[in-house]
Amino acid sequence: MNIVFISAEVVPFSKTGGLGDVSAAFPKAMKELGHNIVIFTPLYKKINLEAHNIKLVKKDLVAPVGDGLEVFELYESTLPDSLVQVYFIKNKYLFREGIYVDEETGEDYADSAMRFFSFSQSVFTSLELLDFAPDIIHANDWHTGLVPFLLKTQYVEKPLFSKTKSVYTIHNIGYQGIYPLEKLADANIPEIYYTDDFLGFNDQINFMKAAVVYTDILTTVSSKYAEEIQTKKYGFGLEKFIETRKDDLYGIVHGIDLTIWNPKVDPLIVKNYDVHKLKGKAECKSYLQDKLNLDVSDKPILGIITRIASQKGLNMIMKKFDAIMDLKVQFILLGTGDPKLEKRFKSKEKKYPEDCSINIEFDNRLAHQIEAASDFFLMPSIYEPCGLNQMYSMAYGTIPIVRNTGGLSDTVTDYVDDQANGNGFVFENAKADEFFEAVELAVSLYHNDQPSFIKLQKRVMNIDFSWNNAAKKWQKVYEQALKKRWKKK
Repeated sequence: MNIVFISAEVVPFSKTGGLGDVSAAFPKAMKELGHNIVIFTPLYKKINLEAHNIKLVKKDLVAPVGDGLEVFELYESTLPDSLVQVYFIKNKYLFREGIYVDEETGEDYADSAMRFFSFSQSVFTSLELLDFAPDIIHANDWHTGLVPFLLKTQYVEKPLFSKTKSVYTIHNIGYQGIYPLEKLADANIPEIYYTDDFLGFNDQINFMKAAVVYTDILTTVSSKYAEEIQTKKYGFGLEKFIETRKDDLYGIVHGIDLTIWNPKVDPLIVKNYDVHKLKGKAECKSYLQDKLNLDVSDKPILGIITRIASQKGLNMIMKKFDAIMDLKVQFILLGTGDPKLEKRFKSKEKKYPEDCSINIEFDNRLAHQIEAASDFFLMPSIYEPCGLNQMYSMAYGTIPIVRNTGGLSDTVTDYVDDQANGNGFVFENAKADEFFEAVELAVSLYHNDQPSFIKLQKRVMNIDFSWNNAAKKWQKVYEQALKKRWKKK
């Protein structure tokens, strides 16, 4: 198949979270299955052209934006260690330092609706320039939510796109791209489409809803999350629209890129190791303890790499922080986010200087080192569409402690309930006491039964979380999309 994969962020060029990782690993996996897949992403100002060997394809291209034409430039490169072609769109809306946020003010860009509308239009213009006829256009999250809409309303009559089908993936329904109608006034979209039957949502425009209505196939990132987003609790107002598309809805857990997240070959950790030689993991632990000025001891390390936000269950950790530290553990956090939560965690570092390290930053090397050094990884998320860190952790022999939600449910089986097959510690409800009980059980295993703990470590390291299986499932989803017959709305 000819596949166009469109994303607002792609590692190593741009990243704020898991979307960037997936947008690199997924196309590589599809390429390995023999498909002709290309990626489109914005060219942000901070992307280093020379470092990534990004070359200009053509200047002074024009995309239809409202009554006028938006001038843009098209650039190209390839994903590292692959043959996947990456195309970059540069225009006045996109070429800024921040991806979503003005880095000087910390505020969302006021014209984000037009930023990503112009990006979506420019993709179609670029495909016409390249004479690339897609079988599948795969759009991701709210930023590209108007792509299925544009395909079905503006481009469906064009020969290049006459057979093109769309697939849309919801990575996090909590972020839908909801804007006042005037924010898209310059797009000049006919008013009929602003009704609740199409793009309208409580007298505003909703990018994600547009995709839910217009895409041929709707997907999300775990089977559990596919069920959850059809409920009022997790649907964030879109549940009734998603429920109408349930026959076209698929939930597939991501894989992980084992060329990047693999302790056997990881160049960012101090000592490589694998399931047969775990001694290197102990060296990674003592190294990181020393690096972060912690007591170099055999206390279990509880690691967490996260966006510091209430969604991630951090309030539960904070409520039980002192009780957790009483279990004779060390705690390492890496992430940025809510300033108030950041400050509360930093206060704990002052209270437990020998056993607690709070790192308010983004540091990819440190992220790898935390995965390698930790004994347990905390993911007490209120909701978690897929989650990657629980899979990264298991690849490094680090046992996840998670809540039973979304992709965490699909990937982690409770060791307490099933000691023969369990691969982590799972608690049910988003309550601090339940979370603490799971931590207590995990730490108890470490302190009191090392042979069983090591056996569990080896079990999780033997689980195959590569993209191989996921890519084959996605191929079947694409095949279903090709069978769809669109009824004009």
